[in-house]
Parts: sequence; structure tokens; C-alpha cells
Amino acid sequence: MFAEQRHGGLHEFLALTGGLSIAEVARKLRCCSRTIRNYVAGRSPMPWHRIEMLRLLALEPSATHGSMTADETPVVANIEADPAAPDVPPAELLAWVGVHAPHYLSSRRSFALYVRGWNVVEKIRRAKRKGTFAAVLARWRTQAVELPRMWRSGRMFAGIGPPAYVHDKTAS
Repeated sequence: MFAEQRHGGLHEFLALTGGLSIAEVARKLRCCSRTIRNYVAGRSPMPWHRIEMLRLLALEPSATHGSMTADETPVVANIEADPAAPDVPPAELLAWVGVHAPHYLSSRRSFALYVRGWNVVEKIRRAKRKGTFAAVLARWRTQAVELPRMWRSGRMFAGIGPPAYVHDKTAS
């Protein structure tokens, strides 16, 4: 009886993953893919909270990627739109950088250097054509809530300018 409360069943786990890859499940549960492989192979007991987390994630409205936009986060871009790329708004640039290199959000200058240096606009366009940009937006939606608010405290950050984002109090 006690073991049933501490550990979840594999059939429940697999039913809740909905055919996602091991890497995607690991990303959702915020653990390494080796842990998920061990659960599936039966080498490690599965803690009950992993299954509960999957249940909660399935209930969230963000689980459907249909009409999600980058503007549905509690974070607002503190950057100007690029006139050369009217099809890529600042919110989408912020989402891409926030998912792939969040440390570059610490200042507008570092954000701009990253966007220019890594040709982020073209990467976003390519992801939109392939249909993979919705996954970036979904990840950004969960990560934006967890952006560290005290990131920029201390003397090291004096004089580097404002960050590339601000928290929107009305969105949360």
C-alpha cells in the first residue's frame, strides 16, 4: 500500500505523455532524459509527483498550442521593433532569445548583439515555415513566468542599462 502511494504506474505515465518523445517529456518535467528512460525501462521507480505533474500540465490551457502568441506572457518586450523585419515583432524576438539564450535578456545591448550576431530574425522565419515556432512559444510561456526578478541586483549590473523585458503586472 505504501509503495503505491510513493510510486506511480508506468501505464499512467505513458498515457499522460500522449506520444511525446523522451526529450520532450524530460523538458516538461524538468529532469534529464536519462531519468525518463530509466522510468520507462523499469530501472528506476517513478515518483508519484511526476505523474501528478503530467496531469496538471494536461489540464493547463497552454497545453494546446493552437492559437498561442508571444504576447500571452507576463513579460513585455522592452525593445523596439526592427523596421527591416516587420513580420517578426519584438515579442517573438524576446520569446526566441528567452528560450534559447535567456542570459542575453539581462540588457538591451546584449539582447541586440545576440539578435544581430546569431541572425535570430531568420531563425524565427525558418521555424515558422517549418511549423516549429509554436513549440518555442509554448516553452517561452512557461519560462517567462519563472524569469528571475532579482537577476540584475548588485554592483556588477550598475550602468548596463535596462533589461530587454519588463514584467507586466496586469498579465499575471
